[in-house]
Amino acid sequence: MALNVENDDLEVKTDTKKKPTKKTKEMLEENAKQIEELKALQTELDHELDALDQDEKELGERSALNLIVTHKKFGEGTVITQDGKYIEVKFNDVVKKFVLPGCFADKFLELEDEDIYDYYVKANEIHKKRMNAELKTKSATFAIQRHEDAIEKLNAKFK
Repeated sequence: MALNVENDDLEVKTDTKKKPTKKTKEMLEENAKQIEELKALQTELDHELDALDQDEKELGERSALNLIVTHKKFGEGTVITQDGKYIEVKFNDVVKKFVLPGCFADKFLELEDEDIYDYYVKANEIHKKRMNAELKTKSATFAIQRHEDAIEKLNAKFK
């Protein structure tokens, strides 16, 4: 006794893809929305950094070399070297290294010239704003990557 089965009678599923659920679709949309918001934030931060570049350019550069400064512990000293954002100050019997512009703006070293002090306070404000904007930009970049990874994982379930 032979078993006859015709091909038409067999049900063959050729479409094995799962369909995304409503919740999955919502999660995909939310991740995409977050990515767009973060990209908009990055654009804002790029404009802020451009403005800070302009402010820094307008402020100009001043050398701290040969400035007479006062430190609470070491007393009076003279700036003997400046290498980028670092200065070295020679006090009576010791040489100490400080970071510009914070050492003046935060009054670790005091200056008699109010104009020079104001310059370093403004430079410090620009520096702090730049650091904050750069941190937010990096944070947004990492957040975008996390959202893209989440989207990729959700989509992988339906391949």
